[in-house]
Amino acid sequence: MVAPAPAQDLAAKQHAMSIFREVAEHYKSNKELHFNMRYRYAAEDKPTVWLDSLKGDFVVYGDRYRYRLDSTEFMGGKDLSVILFKQDQVMYLARPGADTRNINPMALLDSLLLKDDSVGCSIRETKDWQVITLSFHPAKKTKRIEYVVDRHTGFITKMVNVVSARELYDVSVQQKVVNDATYAIVETDLSGYRETNVMKEEWDPGRLFKKEGKEYIPQPPYQSYKIFLGSPDL
Repeated sequence: MVAPAPAQDLAAKQHAMSIFREVAEHYKSNKELHFNMRYRYAAEDKPTVWLDSLKGDFVVYGDRYRYRLDSTEFMGGKDLSVILFKQDQVMYLARPGADTRNINPMALLDSLLLKDDSVGCSIRETKDWQVITLSFHPAKKTKRIEYVVDRHTGFITKMVNVVSARELYDVSVQQKVVNDATYAIVETDLSGYRETNVMKEEWDPGRLFKKEGKEYIPQPPYQSYKIFLGSPDL
């Protein structure tokens, strides 16, 4: 079944929200969820020529999460975020911003879909897949986002973002490398969903560093890392 919807089709947006809510509940129902990730990107005008890719994995445990992408590892929670840059042997510590901690993703989606007339929505459905496409008019940093949901597992298996190519570069060089009209396709594949039972110690930041007074000391096997603080209140 194919259900095309114009930009202002409220029914399509409401249906998309119901799908997103079901997906969110499905993710939350798993105590500790582990899955694989692959990022790759291409120029919009050459969508079959992939220019680069990254592979890693993601683990969610309650309100905490950890992911690895090549030589970078990120561990986040409501009170502290830690990034390990393994090639450079750097450990970066920061507190999540108050605005980030209070974000409700479903409320943001609800506002985006149901209250923003500049966002279009279409849904394609088969017995195996639900494909939700959000389009932005006019296109700025983002032109289109596509979500592919596996109806059998209830999980997202792919996300496709068409974004300004400038967003793929460091802020310091964005204005120099590409123009506003150039877009890139960023594809994220999510696979190998499974429940895991990682030891609680793995989620303890104390395995990475300890604090003595105002000094942070990296712990083995990270004792050679330099620690940088990204928040003044640490």
